[in-house]
Amino acid sequence: MNRLKVKRWELGVKQYELAGKLHCSAPYLSMVENGRVEPTEEFKQRAANILKLSVFELFPEEK
Repeated sequence: MNRLKVKRWELGVKQYELAGKLHCSAPYLSMVENGRVEPTEEFKQRAANILKLSVFELFPEEK
């Protein structure tokens, strides 16, 4: 499961709430969380900053 989605759930943040903070739509966030779209580096950095994690913790390199 996507770490972004898991962390959002752990923090009790609704998808639309996080989408608002990320300046994106909830459907776009859903696509990121479900692996249907690769987010930009800027998006990854904003998400990491908001959730107080490193980019690597949210989006680890896949081998």
